[in-house]
Amino acid sequence: MARKAIVDKDKILSMLQEGKTTQSIAEMFGVSRQAIDLHRRDFISRGLLHDQRAARTKRAEKKAGRIAHRIDSLDEQIELIIAAFSALKRLTELEKELETYKRKYENATKEIEHLQEIEHKRQDQELRWLRTQPERDNNTSP
Repeated sequence: MARKAIVDKDKILSMLQEGKTTQSIAEMFGVSRQAIDLHRRDFISRGLLHDQRAARTKRAEKKAGRIAHRIDSLDEQIELIIAAFSALKRLTELEKELETYKRKYENATKEIEHLQEIEHKRQDQELRWLRTQPERDNNTSP
C-alpha cells in the first residue's frame, strides 16, 4: 500500500496567506493541486483565509525565469551582457536612421502633392484651351 504524503497544514496556511499558488505549494509538498485546494477550502470555511486566488504570473515572466536558469556559466552571462550593451549602443544609430527615413518620407509626400498640383493645373489649362477652340465638323477637313 502506498504511503500518503504528509503536509504541514500550518505551513500551507501561511504560504496561502503569503499569496503562493496552490500549484506551487503542491509541488513543494509533492502532492496534487487538488489536495492543497481541499485544505484551502477548509481554511476559508473556518475563516482563517480570505476567499481570493493568488495573483497569476504572466507566462512571459515564467518563461524568463526558466531562461535565466538555463544560463549556467559565467562566460555565457558575460556574452549576453556584451550583446545587450551592443544592442543598446546600436539603438541611437537606429533612432537617427529612423529620423532620416521620416524626413525622406515627408519630402516625398510633399513632392507628390506638388506634382499632383502641377497635374491639376495642366488639366485645367487643357480644359480651358479646348473650350476656346471652335467646334469642328467631322465632315470638314482641316
